[in-house]
Amino acid sequence: MATDEIRLIVGAYVLSRHFAASPVDPPAGITVADVQTFCTVHALAGHNRIGAMLNLLRQAGYLRQIKDLRDKRIKRLEATRAGIAIAKQIVTPYLQALAQLQHVDHAVRRVEIDDAFFGALARYCSNYFLMHGTLVDLVPEMRLFMARDAGFEILLRLIATEMPGEVLKDRTVHFHYGAVADCFGVSRVHVRRLLEDAAEEGYVTLHASGGRAIEIHPSLFELVDNFIALQMALLLQAVLHAGNKA
Repeated sequence: MATDEIRLIVGAYVLSRHFAASPVDPPAGITVADVQTFCTVHALAGHNRIGAMLNLLRQAGYLRQIKDLRDKRIKRLEATRAGIAIAKQIVTPYLQALAQLQHVDHAVRRVEIDDAFFGALARYCSNYFLMHGTLVDLVPEMRLFMARDAGFEILLRLIATEMPGEVLKDRTVHFHYGAVADCFGVSRVHVRRLLEDAAEEGYVTLHASGGRAIEIHPSLFELVDNFIALQMALLLQAVLHAGNKA
């Protein structure tokens, strides 16, 4: 439906619009047309794809349609408590990791109880994209993974493989394509093609079919380290900014 990169950008934008809504400024909230225009202008995805993505979020209970009292033709949306909760679950581990490096322990606690603070984080990240582009633009090699459905999650699962029986020897792991595909709701072929492309780029060596023996090269760890460092730097700036604005 959408790549990891697009989901992150659209997610931050939708949340920023949700928390910007107010009774005195109804247009500041979420509308289907606004999100579609945002995605089209920034060449993220077409109207139909984003419309389908928003519809899936509604079906999952993360968004709901509300009435626009000024114009019944407008399809206005708002994030549900379940939608906000799942977004916080995604952000919280990053905040917890950041708190180990910087004195931002308060952010972990505050994001749980203060929606205005959480909204300010989303707004900062969305504005960063509008002004500077995506973090993937700074590490274009990451697009090999981020430009695919569940690509980043599959990558993290690969480098974090450490269960008994999965580590065959130093940097060589058993990474069962079928099990990984089931975990992330993608096809086995999708996982296989991703790993084959990673092998072509020199990030891994496939010693056996089906993911039975994958050697992970240092260049892949370096790529992930660089990208996560950028994510942490952006999140730190968002926390500092939100602390002053929220």
